[in-house]
Amino acid sequence: MANKKPPRPQDAALDDEALLDALALLPAEAARDPKRDRIAGQRLNLTRLRYFVAVAEDLHFGRAAQRLGISQPPLSLHIKALEEEIGVDLFTRVNRKVFLTASGRILHQQAARLLDHVQRVDHIMQGVGAGEYGELFVGCVPSAMYDILPKIMRHFRGLHPKVHLVLKEGHTMDITDEVVEGRLDIGLVWRNVSDPSLGIQPILREQFSAIVPADHRLAKKKTLSLRDLASESLILPPRKVSPYHYDHIIAAFAKQGLNPRIEYEVPTILSQIGFVASGFGVAISPSVARRFATDGVAVIPFAEEMPPVILSLVWNKERDSNAGEQFREAVKGLYRSDS
Repeated sequence: MANKKPPRPQDAALDDEALLDALALLPAEAARDPKRDRIAGQRLNLTRLRYFVAVAEDLHFGRAAQRLGISQPPLSLHIKALEEEIGVDLFTRVNRKVFLTASGRILHQQAARLLDHVQRVDHIMQGVGAGEYGELFVGCVPSAMYDILPKIMRHFRGLHPKVHLVLKEGHTMDITDEVVEGRLDIGLVWRNVSDPSLGIQPILREQFSAIVPADHRLAKKKTLSLRDLASESLILPPRKVSPYHYDHIIAAFAKQGLNPRIEYEVPTILSQIGFVASGFGVAISPSVARRFATDGVAVIPFAEEMPPVILSLVWNKERDSNAGEQFREAVKGLYRSDS
């Protein structure tokens, strides 16, 4: 009597972990088991899994081959190679009919899920490449966090809902440094200077205004001049934090032969407003300060013409992405009249 082939233990049952090992999706795990050394390091061909799923669905090699657009002999060879790779019989043949083994049924379930997941991943990655999926790291100066950035985000989310924006608040110099170093994709900062490593897109121009205490002698004026402020204690941002603002203001005073009295260096517009409301001096800030003004201060424009300050998008030209380009295009459409 011929020796009966003993059943393979894998045919009895395969849990998910064993199946994943057999599929060589976790080669390091498989390598720990000497019995599976032949599997370690191998990666199953997704094409073979697709061929297997087609046969498992049709239970007919000829029809599956026709649906796949290949001839039957290569299909049979691929299925045989797959069985050898994972060490189990996937099909049994009785009276020229094809049936799935217990292992084949489990592999069919798992392989179908895997192939569906691969298809979804492929779709997502195509979307990432087109700028329709993924994350975009955006840095923003505090003065634009209140309403400018939320307005941009709402507009961008309507156009590209699958791109998640990760936000960071910071000062112009810090945000710019992180964009240059690649830690941020986009910066929303006060600057419009030439930098060979940066792309710069101006989006909003703001005039300077004076911020004075509500009970100050100048608070009732419709406009002010820099000469009105020459004897006042000034509150300005530190140059190391906002060199763009600082240099603009100092240059405007110097142009009129004035030497400003800088009493306090305060980094943000909100904190400057707080200092002014408490009577520590007067501040000079972009007109965006009106959005944050309290009852304790008055924001007054200047009578003389001063160079505007420009809120710009900055990005690293060597680290640009499609999502970043989509963001800039959305902002350009939103602020077309201002840019």
